[in-house]
Amino acid sequence: MNTVSTTLNGFDLEAIENTVTALKGNPKIAEFKFKATNKWESGPRNTSHIQGFYGACQSDTTRETPFQCSTDMPAVLNGTDVAPSPPEFLLHTLASCISTSMMLLASVKGIKVDEVTVNVEGDINLNGFLGLDSCILKEYEQIKISIDVEGDLTSEEKNTLLELATKSPMYNTVINPVQVSMSINN
Repeated sequence: MNTVSTTLNGFDLEAIENTVTALKGNPKIAEFKFKATNKWESGPRNTSHIQGFYGACQSDTTRETPFQCSTDMPAVLNGTDVAPSPPEFLLHTLASCISTSMMLLASVKGIKVDEVTVNVEGDINLNGFLGLDSCILKEYEQIKISIDVEGDLTSEEKNTLLELATKSPMYNTVINPVQVSMSINN
């Protein structure tokens, strides 16, 4: 008796298929709203609490305890270096979304991968942020991404993986302008 595996690269292929079928039947299921609440502590130290989100046409509040993510800055930037800096967290978010997106989509296409490492490096010049030079950007000037993949892969499959990596929502958020509104509450 042959058993067909329903997982590839750690993804449940049947669950992915069920999700796609559900989305085709009701596109509103695909609309998600994520949120985080950040509290400043002291100096450059902050902690964000992440709990609950809206998706699949319902609020999800199954997390009993919120995730906590702390940030700080290196000592050379007036921090205590007890947590990653916000610019480092952005690179982490970008790298992890690229990995997850690429591997989920690779699984759907039947591409088996043994290992993936996404290396992300970003260049920021603080003269822009501090207003010392108006010709210098306040944001990352450039971000370089390199992906190492291990497995029995053809050149065509590696090219497909690179194409799939560009489908990452966070990659697309970084490369495309996104509307952001900001206000101070009274």
